[in-house]
Amino acid sequence: MTTAYFDQLAGHLRGHGIPEEEIITTVDDLAAYAAESGADPEEEFGPAAGFAATLAPAAQETAPEGGPDPAAETWVWTADAFRDREYLNRYGEQGWEVERIDHLGRFVSRRDPERPLRWEYRRETVLPAKHGALAERLAPDGWEPCGGWMYFQYFKRPKAVSEGLAGELDDAPATPARRVFFGRRFYAFMVVWVLYMAALITGIVLGVGPLSGGDHEFGPDFVGGVLAGIAVVVLLVLITLRRRRRR
Repeated sequence: MTTAYFDQLAGHLRGHGIPEEEIITTVDDLAAYAAESGADPEEEFGPAAGFAATLAPAAQETAPEGGPDPAAETWVWTADAFRDREYLNRYGEQGWEVERIDHLGRFVSRRDPERPLRWEYRRETVLPAKHGALAERLAPDGWEPCGGWMYFQYFKRPKAVSEGLAGELDDAPATPARRVFFGRRFYAFMVVWVLYMAALITGIVLGVGPLSGGDHEFGPDFVGGVLAGIAVVVLLVLITLRRRRRR
Protein backbone atom coordinates (compact mmCIF):
# COMPACT_ATOMS: atom_id res chain seq x y z
CA MET A 1 0.00 0.00 0.00
CA THR A 2 2.76 2.43 1.00
CA THR A 3 4.85 1.84 -2.12
CA ALA A 4 1.80 2.00 -4.38
CA TYR A 5 0.72 5.29 -2.83
CA PHE A 6 4.05 6.99 -3.42
CA ASP A 7 4.27 5.58 -6.96
CA GLN A 8 0.89 7.17 -7.69
CA LEU A 9 1.98 10.42 -6.07
CA ALA A 10 5.10 10.53 -8.25
CA GLY A 11 2.99 9.93 -11.35
CA HIS A 12 0.62 12.76 -10.48
CA LEU A 13 3.53 15.12 -9.85
CA ARG A 14 4.95 14.26 -13.28
CA GLY A 15 1.56 15.10 -14.72
CA HIS A 16 1.84 18.55 -13.14
CA GLY A 17 5.19 19.06 -14.86
CA ILE A 18 7.38 18.86 -11.76
CA PRO A 19 11.06 18.10 -12.58
CA GLU A 20 12.08 14.49 -11.95
CA GLU A 21 14.82 15.35 -9.45
CA GLU A 22 12.37 17.34 -7.35
CA ILE A 23 9.83 14.51 -7.50
CA ILE A 24 12.38 11.99 -6.24
CA THR A 25 13.45 14.25 -3.37
CA THR A 26 9.87 15.05 -2.35
CA VAL A 27 8.65 11.46 -2.51
CA ASP A 28 11.70 10.14 -0.63
CA ASP A 29 11.20 12.67 2.17
CA LEU A 30 7.50 11.86 2.48
CA ALA A 31 8.14 8.11 2.40
CA ALA A 32 10.77 8.45 5.13
CA TYR A 33 8.35 10.46 7.25
CA ALA A 34 5.60 7.86 6.80
CA ALA A 35 7.98 5.02 7.66
CA GLU A 36 9.21 6.79 10.77
CA SER A 37 5.74 7.71 12.03
CA GLY A 38 4.16 4.41 11.03
CA ALA A 39 1.15 6.28 9.62
CA ASP A 40 -0.79 5.16 6.58
CA PRO A 41 0.18 7.69 3.86
CA GLU A 42 -3.33 8.00 2.43
CA GLU A 43 -4.75 8.73 5.88
CA GLU A 44 -1.90 11.11 6.63
CA PHE A 45 -1.75 13.02 3.34
CA GLY A 46 -5.07 12.24 1.67
CA PRO A 47 -5.64 10.82 -1.86
CA ALA A 48 -2.51 10.92 -4.02
CA ALA A 49 -4.12 13.02 -6.77
CA GLY A 50 -5.31 15.72 -4.39
CA PHE A 51 -2.05 15.77 -2.45
CA ALA A 52 -0.07 16.15 -5.69
CA ALA A 53 -2.25 19.09 -6.71
CA THR A 54 -1.45 20.69 -3.35
CA LEU A 55 2.28 20.09 -3.69
CA ALA A 56 2.55 21.20 -7.31
CA PRO A 57 1.94 24.95 -6.83
CA ALA A 58 4.54 25.08 -4.06
CA ALA A 59 7.04 23.25 -6.22
CA GLN A 60 6.41 25.65 -9.09
CA GLU A 61 6.74 28.92 -7.16
CA THR A 62 10.15 29.51 -8.70
CA ALA A 63 8.91 28.80 -12.23
CA PRO A 64 8.68 31.73 -14.69
CA GLU A 65 5.42 33.65 -14.52
CA GLY A 66 3.15 34.45 -17.42
CA GLY A 67 0.89 31.43 -17.88
CA PRO A 68 1.38 28.62 -20.42
CA ASP A 69 4.75 28.08 -21.99
CA PRO A 70 4.76 30.14 -25.22
CA ALA A 71 7.04 27.54 -26.80
CA ALA A 72 4.44 24.80 -26.38
CA GLU A 73 2.80 23.52 -29.55
CA THR A 74 -0.91 24.20 -29.98
CA TRP A 75 -3.34 22.18 -32.08
CA VAL A 76 -7.11 22.75 -32.31
CA TRP A 77 -9.17 19.92 -33.77
CA THR A 78 -12.55 18.21 -33.66
CA ALA A 79 -14.07 14.76 -34.09
CA ASP A 80 -17.60 13.40 -34.14
CA ALA A 81 -19.11 11.76 -31.06
CA PHE A 82 -18.75 8.30 -32.61
CA ARG A 83 -14.94 8.47 -32.73
CA ASP A 84 -13.82 11.28 -30.42
CA ARG A 85 -12.49 8.94 -27.72
CA GLU A 86 -10.51 6.97 -30.28
CA TYR A 87 -8.76 10.10 -31.55
CA LEU A 88 -8.30 11.59 -28.09
CA ASN A 89 -6.37 8.55 -26.93
CA ARG A 90 -4.52 8.19 -30.22
CA TYR A 91 -3.17 11.71 -30.05
CA GLY A 92 -2.81 11.57 -26.28
CA GLU A 93 -0.22 8.86 -26.96
CA GLN A 94 1.58 11.47 -29.07
CA GLY A 95 1.78 13.92 -26.18
CA TRP A 96 -1.26 16.09 -26.87
CA GLU A 97 -2.96 17.37 -23.72
CA VAL A 98 -6.45 18.82 -24.08
CA GLU A 99 -6.60 22.08 -22.13
CA ARG A 100 -10.22 22.90 -22.86
CA ILE A 101 -13.08 22.54 -25.31
CA ASP A 102 -14.03 25.78 -27.04
CA HIS A 103 -17.54 27.06 -27.82
CA LEU A 104 -17.51 25.23 -31.16
CA GLY A 105 -16.82 21.89 -29.50
CA ARG A 106 -13.19 21.75 -30.64
CA PHE A 107 -10.39 20.26 -28.55
CA VAL A 108 -7.78 22.91 -27.77
CA SER A 109 -4.61 20.88 -27.23
CA ARG A 110 -1.03 21.68 -26.26
CA ARG A 111 2.20 19.70 -26.20
CA ASP A 112 5.40 20.48 -24.35
CA PRO A 113 8.18 20.37 -26.97
CA GLU A 114 10.86 19.53 -24.39
CA ARG A 115 9.18 17.06 -22.00
CA PRO A 116 5.99 15.77 -23.64
CA LEU A 117 3.87 13.36 -21.62
CA ARG A 118 1.52 10.70 -22.90
CA TRP A 119 -2.13 11.27 -21.96
CA GLU A 120 -5.25 9.16 -21.75
CA TYR A 121 -8.86 10.30 -21.89
CA ARG A 122 -12.36 9.21 -21.02
CA ARG A 123 -15.80 10.60 -21.79
CA GLU A 124 -18.80 10.52 -19.48
CA THR A 125 -22.43 11.41 -20.17
CA VAL A 126 -23.78 13.35 -17.21
CA LEU A 127 -26.34 16.02 -16.36
CA PRO A 128 -24.92 19.48 -15.53
CA ALA A 129 -26.05 19.27 -11.91
CA LYS A 130 -23.89 16.18 -11.37
CA HIS A 131 -20.63 17.46 -12.89
CA GLY A 132 -19.05 18.14 -9.51
CA ALA A 133 -19.96 14.77 -8.03
CA LEU A 134 -18.57 12.96 -11.07
CA ALA A 135 -15.28 14.89 -10.92
CA GLU A 136 -14.91 14.06 -7.22
CA ARG A 137 -15.56 10.37 -7.88
CA LEU A 138 -12.91 10.17 -10.61
CA ALA A 139 -10.27 12.37 -8.93
CA PRO A 140 -8.74 9.64 -6.69
CA ASP A 141 -7.77 7.72 -9.84
CA GLY A 142 -6.01 10.76 -11.27
CA TRP A 143 -8.72 11.92 -13.70
CA GLU A 144 -9.25 15.67 -14.02
CA PRO A 145 -11.83 17.55 -16.12
CA CYS A 146 -10.63 19.04 -19.39
CA GLY A 147 -13.87 20.31 -20.89
CA GLY A 148 -17.48 19.60 -21.74
CA TRP A 149 -19.79 19.70 -24.73
CA MET A 150 -23.56 19.41 -24.25
CA TYR A 151 -24.03 16.36 -21.99
CA PHE A 152 -20.51 15.01 -22.56
CA GLN A 153 -17.81 15.63 -19.98
CA TYR A 154 -14.20 14.82 -20.85
CA PHE A 155 -11.46 13.82 -18.42
CA LYS A 156 -7.71 13.42 -18.82
CA ARG A 157 -4.81 12.02 -16.86
CA PRO A 158 -1.12 11.60 -17.66
CA LYS A 159 -0.04 8.04 -18.24
CA ALA A 160 2.78 8.69 -15.80
CA VAL A 161 0.18 8.05 -13.08
CA SER A 162 -0.05 4.38 -14.02
CA GLU A 163 3.19 3.81 -15.94
CA GLY A 164 5.75 6.01 -14.19
CA LEU A 165 8.63 7.12 -16.39
CA ALA A 166 7.17 5.08 -19.25
CA GLY A 167 4.48 7.75 -19.42
CA GLU A 168 6.98 10.21 -20.86
CA LEU A 169 7.34 10.52 -24.63
CA ASP A 170 10.84 10.28 -26.03
CA ASP A 171 10.19 11.30 -29.62
CA ALA A 172 7.06 13.34 -30.39
CA PRO A 173 5.62 13.02 -33.93
CA ALA A 174 4.94 16.11 -36.02
CA THR A 175 1.77 18.12 -35.41
CA PRO A 176 -1.06 16.57 -37.46
CA ALA A 177 -2.04 18.56 -40.53
CA ARG A 178 -5.63 17.38 -40.29
CA ARG A 179 -8.03 19.14 -37.93
CA VAL A 180 -11.44 17.56 -38.63
CA PHE A 181 -12.22 13.88 -38.04
CA PHE A 182 -15.73 12.96 -39.15
CA GLY A 183 -16.43 9.30 -39.94
CA ARG A 184 -18.96 7.49 -42.12
CA ARG A 185 -21.40 6.94 -39.27
CA PHE A 186 -21.52 10.67 -38.64
CA TYR A 187 -22.27 11.45 -42.28
CA ALA A 188 -24.88 8.67 -42.41
CA PHE A 189 -26.53 10.10 -39.31
CA MET A 190 -26.58 13.59 -40.84
CA VAL A 191 -28.12 12.32 -44.09
CA VAL A 192 -30.88 10.49 -42.20
CA TRP A 193 -31.52 13.55 -40.04
CA VAL A 194 -31.70 15.89 -43.05
CA LEU A 195 -34.05 13.53 -44.89
CA TYR A 196 -36.29 13.25 -41.85
CA MET A 197 -36.44 17.02 -41.34
CA ALA A 198 -37.10 17.61 -45.04
CA ALA A 199 -39.94 15.08 -44.99
CA LEU A 200 -41.39 16.59 -41.82
CA ILE A 201 -41.28 20.15 -43.17
CA THR A 202 -42.75 19.05 -46.49
CA GLY A 203 -45.58 17.29 -44.66
CA ILE A 204 -46.33 20.44 -42.67
CA VAL A 205 -46.32 22.60 -45.81
CA LEU A 206 -48.65 20.19 -47.62
CA GLY A 207 -50.93 19.98 -44.59
CA VAL A 208 -50.32 16.31 -43.79
CA GLY A 209 -48.52 14.46 -41.04
CA PRO A 210 -48.65 14.48 -37.23
CA LEU A 211 -47.60 18.14 -36.88
CA SER A 212 -49.75 19.60 -39.63
CA GLY A 213 -53.02 19.73 -37.72
CA GLY A 214 -54.77 17.79 -40.47
CA ASP A 215 -57.03 14.76 -40.15
CA HIS A 216 -54.51 12.28 -41.55
CA GLU A 217 -51.42 11.52 -39.55
CA PHE A 218 -49.61 8.52 -41.04
CA GLY A 219 -51.81 7.72 -44.00
CA PRO A 220 -51.03 7.90 -47.74
CA ASP A 221 -50.83 11.70 -47.65
CA PHE A 222 -48.10 11.62 -45.04
CA VAL A 223 -46.15 8.96 -46.92
CA GLY A 224 -46.44 11.10 -50.02
CA GLY A 225 -45.08 14.06 -48.09
CA VAL A 226 -42.13 12.00 -46.87
CA LEU A 227 -41.31 10.85 -50.39
CA ALA A 228 -41.63 14.39 -51.69
CA GLY A 229 -39.23 15.65 -49.03
CA ILE A 230 -36.71 12.94 -49.84
CA ALA A 231 -37.01 13.74 -53.54
CA VAL A 232 -36.26 17.42 -52.87
CA VAL A 233 -33.12 16.56 -50.89
CA VAL A 234 -31.91 14.08 -53.52
CA LEU A 235 -32.52 16.65 -56.25
CA LEU A 236 -30.48 19.27 -54.40
CA VAL A 237 -27.63 16.80 -53.90
CA LEU A 238 -27.61 15.88 -57.59
CA ILE A 239 -27.59 19.55 -58.63
CA THR A 240 -24.67 20.24 -56.28
CA LEU A 241 -22.67 17.28 -57.61
CA ARG A 242 -23.33 18.30 -61.20
CA ARG A 243 -22.10 21.83 -60.56
CA ARG A 244 -18.94 20.51 -58.95
CA ARG A 245 -18.23 18.28 -61.93
CA ARG A 246 -18.57 21.23 -64.29
CA ARG A 247 -15.93 23.10 -62.30
